[in-house]
Amino acid sequence: MEGHSVIFKKIGRAICWVIEACGALVASAGVVLLYVSCLAWLKFGIWPPNDLQTFWNNMQSQWPQIEWTAVQKIIDSMPAVILKFPLWVAFLIVGGIIYIPGFVGTSILDDTTYITRKAK
Repeated sequence: MEGHSVIFKKIGRAICWVIEACGALVASAGVVLLYVSCLAWLKFGIWPPNDLQTFWNNMQSQWPQIEWTAVQKIIDSMPAVILKFPLWVAFLIVGGIIYIPGFVGTSILDDTTYITRKAK
């Protein structure tokens, strides 16, 4: 039984590490977008319009059409503030939201945490 527990911990740590790495990559994409926007602003004097609405339109996506009128009203009434949110901030927030569960899971499943607690 002890051997199965170790294998599950290793698999869990690997999964948490992958989640943590994905979150870090998404957050670093936000930092890169901020850097590129700053370079464009310094060169041309105009802040590039990198917001969620531009990103959504460039993906050639449309708002979903749902048959339920109440749900469609909620979707259609999405505030313009969210769509004008800077894209780099959205990437940082989403990356952080992805990174935190991976980091917490890795910390919980890490063997050195238990060893230091037992040593005290």
